[in-house]
Amino acid sequence: MPKIEALHKSLLSDWAKQPQNLNAVKQLLDQIEVQLKDFAALSALSPVAATSIHKDFFEISALYNAALADLNGFQEAIAKVHCFYESQPDASSSTNKYLMFGLHLMYLLATNRVSDFHMLLEQIDESVQQNNPYISTAVKLEECLMEGAYNKVILTEKNIPSPYYAVFIRILMGTIRNEIASCIEKSYERLLVKDACNMLLFDKQNDMLSFAKQRGWKSDKNEFHFERPVKNAQAEVGAKSNLDTKRITEQNLFYAKQLEMII
Repeated sequence: MPKIEALHKSLLSDWAKQPQNLNAVKQLLDQIEVQLKDFAALSALSPVAATSIHKDFFEISALYNAALADLNGFQEAIAKVHCFYESQPDASSSTNKYLMFGLHLMYLLATNRVSDFHMLLEQIDESVQQNNPYISTAVKLEECLMEGAYNKVILTEKNIPSPYYAVFIRILMGTIRNEIASCIEKSYERLLVKDACNMLLFDKQNDMLSFAKQRGWKSDKNEFHFERPVKNAQAEVGAKSNLDTKRITEQNLFYAKQLEMII
């Protein structure tokens, strides 16, 4: 058996183990990458074997970087996956194809690249967008984020299609926290630190205080204080505005709690 085939077999075996030894996987990926650049090593393979090894190498590389929460590494790896699919029509029927597309959509959503998100989505049939859980999860999340209707999608462990989505969910969790914080700033003149912890889903008060410092919040003993200047022309609608922001805060909090359940 050629060396590259033996490495490929080991990679599939190690990747299938639970829990995965990511250090061992990384070593195998590095060795296979060297082999893939060796013309003599590739010439010893059948076309089918060469395609299979390339496919698994690129796909596992993307999943490996997602597991490490290495966004730069994932961006590079997923780009190679797409290039491979485009250059090898047979490989585009991979059972992992829509997982790859779904993770890429989640990455674009988490990094706020909305235009690229929609460009990628245009490459996917509408029926797949609606019916494939890898794709529909990302589509529904984007719709809710754009509409601010965070309570429309309930995310639980039962309907998250892959554990590799977790890193992108964590990033979105940060986005939701910032949105909740913005609503808090508009809705409250003062707020107990412990209540802020609950609203922003911080388990540790030190994490809450660090977040507050980044937002420039002022604190006095166990309270945060917010300055909310209201222009005279807006005074009449002030009460209604406060109600609206509190409603949005509740929606954001509901959504954030659902995200928290899966991470």
